[in-house]
Amino acid sequence: MNLDLMNHGFNPVIIKKEDRLKYYEALDKAHTTGNYTDFIKLITKLEIEMLKKYLELL
Repeated sequence: MNLDLMNHGFNPVIIKKEDRLKYYEALDKAHTTGNYTDFIKLITKLEIEMLKKYLELL
């Protein structure tokens, strides 16, 4: 997933241990129902967290 994110100009994300179950549930829902809303929301949240970390480093 991170390779795909980077290929499209996004930062790689870190899925923390506490977010892992949400990630798997969202991924399963997207795969089984075709509804990617929860998955996109989670990845967007994680992407924003990574952007904030990069800005803190700058």
